[in-house]
Amino acid sequence: MSLIRVVSALCVLFSLNTQADFKDWKKTDKILFGTYVGLNVVDVGQTFDLINCQQINPNCPYEEKNPIIGKSPSKEKIILYKTLTTGIVYYALEKTPDKNKTATLVLINGIMLGTVLNNHNIGLSFTLRF
Repeated sequence: MSLIRVVSALCVLFSLNTQADFKDWKKTDKILFGTYVGLNVVDVGQTFDLINCQQINPNCPYEEKNPIIGKSPSKEKIILYKTLTTGIVYYALEKTPDKNKTATLVLINGIMLGTVLNNHNIGLSFTLRF
């Protein structure tokens, strides 16, 4: 069985166990989690820009800094990694007491915003094409 199928199955299993509880989150926490997902989408787009640069330019000045996915990751590996980490974050937030959930979400959004801004500052971009 391929790694993508295993991870996909795990994501489905995680979502089955916790999906009903999201409706019980405070509105602020739902918005903050949506912001976290949105920042991850921007980060994925920026990482795709890095991958495209590496594929067309042998002297590409960019390399991935995340040691888990390596300096020259594939797009599939990025999608897999982000899906897994977002699922783990969601699962952890489900287990977080309500009184700490908002602060936790603000912290992880701050980390993701820092990542996206750093990527932008070094020249990586994110564009949507329809």
